[in-house]
Amino acid sequence: MGTSWAFVRQVIFATADPAADSAALRSAYGLPAGFTDPMLLDHGIADETIPVGTEQYLELLSPAGEASPLNHWLGKRGGPGGYGIAVQVPEMAPIRARAVERGVKILIEELAFGHPIMQLNPRQCGTLLDLDEMPDRKTWFWDDITPGPSSRARIDSVVEIEIGVADPSATAAMWAYLLNVEQPTATSVDLGTRVTFVPPASGGIQSVTLRSVGERPADTARLGATFLHIG
Repeated sequence: MGTSWAFVRQVIFATADPAADSAALRSAYGLPAGFTDPMLLDHGIADETIPVGTEQYLELLSPAGEASPLNHWLGKRGGPGGYGIAVQVPEMAPIRARAVERGVKILIEELAFGHPIMQLNPRQCGTLLDLDEMPDRKTWFWDDITPGPSSRARIDSVVEIEIGVADPSATAAMWAYLLNVEQPTATSVDLGTRVTFVPPASGGIQSVTLRSVGERPADTARLGATFLHIG
């Protein structure tokens, strides 16, 4: 099985106060206003997707109504925080077969703008793993929507994501196998952005490291239990 590729496109946060958290992120990092994903309202979710550089995004999800599945997550979590990662992959079928083989639960399978997407169980993966099939690495859903990064932006990419799990080595190995990608270390995988698994403080996404450009922002910001660092 030759090595394939996978690329982190979006770091996803959940919040009950999207206006305040969006304003805080945009102020801290000089980011532009985001745009909405028109498909998410069908799932009881509102969103704002904010460009970071030319290839990656910070996405804020919030409940759209009392029946939204995010209400339970936010209540259990006790507030906002890192909710998941959206990863572009070239081909879904082999990943699906490996997930079934390993007993990883598939939560959602559907088409988004004509492209297959699949979401894997956060309890097994450490966080929600949203996979999106787009064979051309240079193409993404929002190429025709996003206004692009702001000229005043003080960050331009996501360098590393840390996810708290009970067994960091086993989880890294599982991700490497499912996505058919390299492991730089025993506890990390290379998805364009390094995804590193660490012992859990509270579980889920613990921290996100962003690359600074121009005027350096403050070293650390926070969205609930998830820290954002400058690397």
